[in-house]
Amino acid sequence: MNLHNLSQVVVVFLLSTVKFGFGGVPLAVMVEKFPFFKAITITAAGGVCSTIVFANLSEWVLDKWHAFRRRYFPYHEHKNVPESKFTKKIREKWGLYGLAFFTPFILSIPIGTLLSVHFYHDKQKVISYMIISIVAWDLFFYYFYNYLYPLLASHFHFR
Repeated sequence: MNLHNLSQVVVVFLLSTVKFGFGGVPLAVMVEKFPFFKAITITAAGGVCSTIVFANLSEWVLDKWHAFRRRYFPYHEHKNVPESKFTKKIREKWGLYGLAFFTPFILSIPIGTLLSVHFYHDKQKVISYMIISIVAWDLFFYYFYNYLYPLLASHFHFR
């Protein structure tokens, strides 16, 4: 493995840590033309590492965020503070399963992991659901970008 190949792997890995479905996997499959095992291994490793790192950093980030809000935006204590519509929708409609499912595709992995740890405090459960979701989406995206996208692009003239 020469330095050029190593730089390709590092770029795909780092892009997979942040924006998985629209960054790391398309780069690995369509631009770099990685074979199946190499593409799946590198992109899934990037997503899993990001999930583990941000799940462990999320408590610290949330503590700093709450300290910042208390310091610069003080508020009066209310007896009954209603839950926001967004928070209520995530908790009641989707739950941890839905949040883990949508994170690699719609949200970025750091934001989805931060929200998951914030709503559901069991980090091991959050990490395991996120890993399952990342691997499943990785297989789907590899198949889509390698087989379906070229077929659709030639049929609908996307290129």
